[in-house]
Amino acid sequence: MTLPELFGAAVRRDGANPLLTYYDDVTGERIELSAVTTANWVAKTANLLVDEYDLEAGETVAIGLPPHWLGVVWALSAWSAGAEVTTGEGTVAITGPDFAVRGTRETIASALLPLGGRFREPLPAGVHDYGAEVYNHPDLFVPFDPPQADAPAYDGKTHAELIAAAAPISDRVLTTTSLVVPAGIGTLIGVIAGGGSIVLCRNLDPAKLERRVADEKVDRVLEEL
Repeated sequence: MTLPELFGAAVRRDGANPLLTYYDDVTGERIELSAVTTANWVAKTANLLVDEYDLEAGETVAIGLPPHWLGVVWALSAWSAGAEVTTGEGTVAITGPDFAVRGTRETIASALLPLGGRFREPLPAGVHDYGAEVYNHPDLFVPFDPPQADAPAYDGKTHAELIAAAAPISDRVLTTTSLVVPAGIGTLIGVIAGGGSIVLCRNLDPAKLERRVADEKVDRVLEEL
């Protein structure tokens, strides 16, 4: 099985159930993505990557974002297109408004505004605005060259290896760790496999933790906070 196949099964199984709830306690943002809504974002982004930036199976995508729901979208989109997510240098890169990561061929930036909104100021030369371009693409993605289970998916590890290493998670879990870094990728895959859900908190105010756990009906907090 591949990661896109695993995610597709989760969408069919869990549909409208929350998959990812994102908070930023500095901006006050809260967004909840169901499995279906996540799949729509993934399809739009995968179409953008393939149609606009010519991403091909076997290429690499670097995700230089803080803990954020768009990191999940980009990882799933890269896998859908047959590409490999890397913590190193990628052919294509997604960066935040700090522009800290650049791709060797294409660099796309997100302003990290609510609902993936576009930048309000000009971008550096050669950097594309994700929020200005993603909405032009359809909610259905059909890969020309879908990945195989033995294809690299994350820093040299294959789809099959990542799935085998991730313990299924059926709980609703809270974390402040990015879900696309080595310490968080297993949580993402485990939740997709096990039917759980994630509350991802950026800039968490410790004084709000107890109330957030109660409000979001969290079963487990994954790290010491």
